[in-house]
Amino acid sequence: MIKFFRKIRQKLLSENKFSKYLIYAIGEIILVVIGILIALQINTWNENHGINKKEIKYINRLIVDLASDTTMMAEQIKRSKVSFEYGSVLDSMTRIRSRRDLPARRIINGAQHIGRVSLPQYNSNTYDDLINTGNFNIISEPKISSRIRTHYTNLPYSWNETFDQRNEELRRIMVDLIPLKFHAAILAPKSMPHLPDPKTVLNEEEAKAIVENIIDYPKINFYFKNVTRAHLFHIRLMERLKKSTINLMDVLNTYNQK
Repeated sequence: MIKFFRKIRQKLLSENKFSKYLIYAIGEIILVVIGILIALQINTWNENHGINKKEIKYINRLIVDLASDTTMMAEQIKRSKVSFEYGSVLDSMTRIRSRRDLPARRIINGAQHIGRVSLPQYNSNTYDDLINTGNFNIISEPKISSRIRTHYTNLPYSWNETFDQRNEELRRIMVDLIPLKFHAAILAPKSMPHLPDPKTVLNEEEAKAIVENIIDYPKINFYFKNVTRAHLFHIRLMERLKKSTINLMDVLNTYNQK
């Protein structure tokens, strides 16, 4: 095409037809400009396509992180529900100051169990990566980026500390009242198989004496009730957070399918 214009230009110049040459010169310039614009458009499209692929990759990673969090939250709910059941029994037992017909070793295990807690660990690796690398702006839809930011900045990290503090006092009391051999039997890792089974580490008389000491401990009912209420609040918190996390996952899955 360019060679064609050059031939015409030479012919027009040789024939001294300046006005026609000027028209063809302008046409040649327009053609070059159009070519440049097309090249820029293609380059812009390639850049946007690259950003879009990167955005999809990050969204998929966020979905994986959120799925991991829902599994963690389900486990948190399960553990706190067990602790709440133990706490309800212990609260009733200490209020009437009688272990009724409950096995002594079971009471001791329950008293230990409600004070043991594995705090939630949120998986924010992808979100932290987006923030720390400055890539958060590749999330092209403002409503989506706002939902993501709101979710991660509002995670209840501060509750972890409060929850642990409530359990800490009860753990201290149980460490004081329950013999080390029982703690060891309950908490020992699998790499220490020589330690006895918790069911056999205390005889019935020892277990009954420990339960009596637990019942007689000053304000023990308050500590059981305080921790049990904390587990109840924790269940509600994790259930609400799990629901919102699943909702965000659904939003991101729908967004990625557009």
